[in-house]
Amino acid sequence: MSEVLSEEPVRLPREPSPAPDRPRAVSRRPRRWGVLLALVLVAGGVAAYADARDRSHEAAGVAACERQVRVATGLTERRLGLMNNYLQPAATAGGHVQQLHLADLMAARAGKALPRVQRAVSRCATVHVRPWHFSLVERQAASDAYAAALVTLVQTVAAQGHTPFHDDATLQRLREAAGVSGG
Repeated sequence: MSEVLSEEPVRLPREPSPAPDRPRAVSRRPRRWGVLLALVLVAGGVAAYADARDRSHEAAGVAACERQVRVATGLTERRLGLMNNYLQPAATAGGHVQQLHLADLMAARAGKALPRVQRAVSRCATVHVRPWHFSLVERQAASDAYAAALVTLVQTVAAQGHTPFHDDATLQRLREAAGVSGG
């Protein structure tokens, strides 16, 4: 028997290829991770930009606070320092140096400097710094501490007012003889 194939081309039917679910799931996962990674990067960039903008604003506030404290310090030193440099203790009849009550003499000048110092303290109190901006927190804390000490000192000196010189017996006797009441 002879087997003869015809000259006609034969086409074999296509077999459907199995479509495994795993390759599709694997192909979707990298895409999902990529989208998730892109979203995380965008969110991180936005957060970094916002933090940098906030830090810049906070740095300007701290710098303004420091500037006002420096100006208040300069004014206070000029007003009170000039009085301190101007006065020199006088010698008493016994050769001892007379105690000067500089605070009493400086009270009026301190009262004039006090509002400027209080404004500096108020300005520093309005500055809010995020706790993770460490260098700004340190600068603000230093300015706040110094300004608070300065305002306390100036308030103390200003509160002295015009108190009589209790250590000077002659002045007290003359004061009483003149009928001047104690302040």
